[in-house]
Order: sequence, then structure tokens, then C-alpha cells
Amino acid sequence: MKKTLLTAILACSGFTALAQVVNVPDAILEQLLIDKDIDTDETVNGQISTADALAVTSLAITYEDLNDLEYITELTGIEAFTNIENLSIDHTMIENLNVSTLVNLKHLHCGSSSMLTSLDVSHNTLLESLHFSNGAGDVGPMNSIQEIDLSHNPNINDLRAGGGVHYINLKNGNNNSNMNIIINEPMSLPPGGPDPSNHVCIEVDNAEAAQNNALPYSDWDIEHEYTTYAFSADCSLNTEKFNRYTVSVYPNPASDVLNIQSNGMVADSATLFDISGRKVQEYNTITNGQVFVS
Repeated sequence: MKKTLLTAILACSGFTALAQVVNVPDAILEQLLIDKDIDTDETVNGQISTADALAVTSLAITYEDLNDLEYITELTGIEAFTNIENLSIDHTMIENLNVSTLVNLKHLHCGSSSMLTSLDVSHNTLLESLHFSNGAGDVGPMNSIQEIDLSHNPNINDLRAGGGVHYINLKNGNNNSNMNIIINEPMSLPPGGPDPSNHVCIEVDNAEAAQNNALPYSDWDIEHEYTTYAFSADCSLNTEKFNRYTVSVYPNPASDVLNIQSNGMVADSATLFDISGRKVQEYNTITNGQVFVS
């Protein structure tokens, strides 16, 4: 009986010891943590202590931290850095980024040198700033994030979304005047220059106020070089189903009549916006596919 009891105690002790370490399988990431005096055992052994992870409130992975040909390929272990407030990631080849456990995160910056196609920040309710870049070309890894949902981030006030983003959800119940948005073309432009179809739909709390450039949206600072945008209460028309239809609107510019034609859809109403996203006119009826704009 005594022997059995001793075995049980040893098993529990072993479990407790294992719970005090965090697996970090990427050797380049662990070496970086050593270089930044975060991994205090100073040994590349596939793990760091939980205490070391909890002590971190700010972490930056930059080009200067790594050799030219070195790339971090996974960030497994970062989920244990639950006290982190500032996280900046660049010069990696990660395809996934799990920040769901980083509930204290306020600033997340993901450079273009990653391979992310999506980013979930729904659990980061304290998030204030989000920067990510998309790119084009074959120089290195590039993000390709087309949608970003910030509906669970009421404190967000600084968004930098790289070119190629088509949908931004800012319907978070706390739209206020303190908002800065940058939505630009990718760092590397396609042949022929900027793509005129690069348009961003932005969902907001009060679409009508935004469309009419009323407060708080009139105070928003939006930089959109080579990109157009429009505010909406529902960007659901920006779906794959809608994109199957070919819609032609001509002539452009128009001074008298605007023609609307589609290969599989009949338009019965229309709303006209100017290039800044401000609503100019509503048309409740469309006759023979024509809107009179004179």
C-alpha cells in the first residue's frame, strides 16, 4: 500500500513540473527569446518556463533580430504570454497566428513578411491598434488578408490594413471620433499601376451618419491612396454569391443618365455615393435600368 501511494505522489509531482514549462518547437524563435533575455535558461531545448512567458508585456520580432536567411515558421508557445500588451511580428513565415489567449493585448502589428490569410482578434477585447501589411511579388513571404472583423474590439482606434483588404467590420458599438484608418494599395503594385477595382466596404455602427459625413465619422482620419471605400450597415453584398453577377454601370462619369445592367440580377433601387463614401442620393425605383442623375 505504501509503495502505491508513493508512486501516485511522484506522478502528481511530475505533472506539476511539466505544467511549469511552455513548448517552443521553433528553434529560431527560442534563440530570439534567449537573445532578448526572455528565456532565462539560455538553452535551445524546445521549451521556456511559464514564469518567463508570464513576465513578458512587450515582444517585437523584427528583421534586425534575425539573419537574412532565417525565418520563424511557427509561433507555438506565444499563447502562454498572457500578460503581453504589445506584440509586433515581422520577418516570419507563419501561416497561422493564435492570439486568442492574449486577453491583455492592446497593440498587434503584423508586418508583410508573414504568410497570413486570416487574423482572428475576437478575443482581444482590449485591442487599441492593429497594423498588418499585405504584399505582392516573390521577394519573400507576404500576407494576404482580405477581411478583418473588429466587431468585438470596442477600444480600437488605429487600423492599418494593407492593400487587398475588401471588408472591415467596425460595428463594435463604440464608434467615436478617435479613429485612424489607413487602407492603401499593396507595397508592390501590379503591372499597369493601381487596380481601380480595389474597393473596401466598412461596416459601422451608424451607416447613415457615416455616409453623410456626420459625427463622429466626419472626424475619422482615413488614408486611402489608390483605394476607394464606402460605409455600410451590412457588407453582405460583398460575397462570393454576389460577385458571380456581372454588373455594368455606364457612362462614367455621367451628367444626365446612368445605365445599370446585369447578367442575372434586376436592380430595383440604388444609392449613389461620392468618391469619399458620402451618400449623395437615393433612388427607390429604377426604370428600364436607368437612373437620372442630372
